[in-house]
Amino acid sequence: MKVLRKSEIIRLRQVEHVNAERHILSRIRHPFVVDLFATFQDSLNIYMLMSYVPGGELFTHLRRAHKFTPDVTRFYLANIILALIYLHSFNIIYRDLKPENLLLDPCGYLRLTDFGFAKVVDDRTWTLCGTPEYLAPEIIQSEGHGKAADWWACGILCYEMLVGYPPFFDETPYGIYDKILKGNVHWPRNMDRLSKELIQAFLHPDRSERLGNMIGGPKDILEHPWFRGVDWGALERREIKAPIIPHTTSLDDTRHFLHLPFPSLHDMPGLLMEEVWPLPHQRFQFPEF
Repeated sequence: MKVLRKSEIIRLRQVEHVNAERHILSRIRHPFVVDLFATFQDSLNIYMLMSYVPGGELFTHLRRAHKFTPDVTRFYLANIILALIYLHSFNIIYRDLKPENLLLDPCGYLRLTDFGFAKVVDDRTWTLCGTPEYLAPEIIQSEGHGKAADWWACGILCYEMLVGYPPFFDETPYGIYDKILKGNVHWPRNMDRLSKELIQAFLHPDRSERLGNMIGGPKDILEHPWFRGVDWGALERREIKAPIIPHTTSLDDTRHFLHLPFPSLHDMPGLLMEEVWPLPHQRFQFPEF
């Protein structure tokens, strides 16, 4: 259950993003995307009932392993590519790809989650949003961006899975942006040639020359030599054994997630106390929920 406090949504000016997330998730179904079953609201919160994915974040498994082998990276990057191809077929750009937004199901397959920055775009959009380390140059430079920005993020994620950290990092967002625009990537000596070529193709600064965004479209990705041997149909049918099988003992197992202190009564979702009932002018309504 995703619970969002209405007053915080208003304060942070996230109404459009929340409505977009609900709209997008309600119209899509894919084995590598989290399912939305229902949405509702009360006077304090809005609620999104979603499929529970108990295997934890890919981020957790990556940090535990420090880095992934090319075979493990290939499996999970292929999951993501199929999910993005599906989203792009509806003109949906995701815009927030990162290990924290990728959940492992009990079989070890990925589920894309957190669609707060996703948007239906026919051509381009100009909103600056996303995680700094994963932003494409055209987003930083406010040139307008589209599906190609998601393929750039695939290159960043591929590098991070293989190396253990993203190719562009700094202490401040502006430092990260500067490094992205300069495009200087440190290539480990032990990185194989095909992996480097794939990442470079995703990280092409010219979006018209970027892998996945050229005249061949996503077919160029599926046919890239780095993915040789991948049975894309079998993968989408979930017929291939995943390289990481999370240990879970029940459908509600939470061992792979951070356990936080139980919230106070005041912070609990729903109307549990008379004194937390909002004043009339605070009772925001979200018509789509």
